[in-house]
Amino acid sequence: MAFPTTVQTPPVSGILPGGATQAQLAAVTRRAVVPTVFCQIYQSHPLLSLLFSNSQRAKGGVSAITIPVQGAPFTQFNWGGFGGDFPIPSDQDALTNLQFNLKLGLVPMGFFGMEALIQASEVIIPKLRVVMSDSAVVMKKALASAMYVNNASNPLVIDSLVQAYDNGTLTTSYGGITRAGNTWIQGQYYTNVGAQPVTRAGMATLLTQISTGAGGESPDFMVMNPANWAALMTDFMGYEQYQTRPRSIYGKDDVVNAGFRAIKVLDTPIFPDPYCPVGQAFAINSRYLALYLSEYAPFAFSGFHSLIPLGQIADIGVLFSALDLVCAKPSSGAYITGISNAAWNGPLATPAVV
Repeated sequence: MAFPTTVQTPPVSGILPGGATQAQLAAVTRRAVVPTVFCQIYQSHPLLSLLFSNSQRAKGGVSAITIPVQGAPFTQFNWGGFGGDFPIPSDQDALTNLQFNLKLGLVPMGFFGMEALIQASEVIIPKLRVVMSDSAVVMKKALASAMYVNNASNPLVIDSLVQAYDNGTLTTSYGGITRAGNTWIQGQYYTNVGAQPVTRAGMATLLTQISTGAGGESPDFMVMNPANWAALMTDFMGYEQYQTRPRSIYGKDDVVNAGFRAIKVLDTPIFPDPYCPVGQAFAINSRYLALYLSEYAPFAFSGFHSLIPLGQIADIGVLFSALDLVCAKPSSGAYITGISNAAWNGPLATPAVV
């Protein structure tokens, strides 16, 4: 038996050889591609998902979202004497309108003619399908980010939680009504609260203050940045108790859970939202806050239209949505800033994707 006089070069990466042998194999071998695209750049958006699931319809017209609100009493109380006399009532101007316009979000996408030819028979994952899926996620990311930013200087962007719950310090008007002199349209804005919201007692005190400022109505829930939420959770951890019953048996697959997926203080659930900025929190009463979606363009697609008149074999389409975030009673919630003692240093890493 004849033996080779040279030894093959060891593999350079796993079982794949190097040099000319690798080039030769690559020339005659298909790639083994996993037929799924795994996205690496987006985050969950719990508050936006909640608002979408409870969204309200909006139709057309000027100021498509118009909400009549009462900012003064219609009647007046009086004490009476033996004669039962009272002053003649006068008509009081107590009603006005909060007015909001729908905002338009757009995600354009192209489809090149040569792309269709290239993928006609050798497709593993249709690129167009990935682009269409990505367009909806990109729009949701933009909406989730815009909810936590003061957009008063840019009227094209949706009205945010900051605008809804500010007391006039950051936004001078809301829904077309000036906040100066109209205290009933002012929200609750708490600044430099420090470590108060990341302790059980401090959060209970803050929620009581917010409920008092809302006329006795408690917020339905609160959202915080995960770093601040985790700091609050640690204040609960030392008070966990594990109780067992007599003759109870734990199997090897039984798991004892520690910690919480949701925190409740004074029956108000508090949950983390990655899009909420570090050091901030929002107390929300869902009776008065809603995301309004146009019933004609909630998430509408224009269809693809040819670019041949512009000299290119390609198509372009647009995903668009007309909507706005509206609070009918700003005093019902609160905007809290300056929260300290985060569970870890620095904000969450938010991918720079538009």
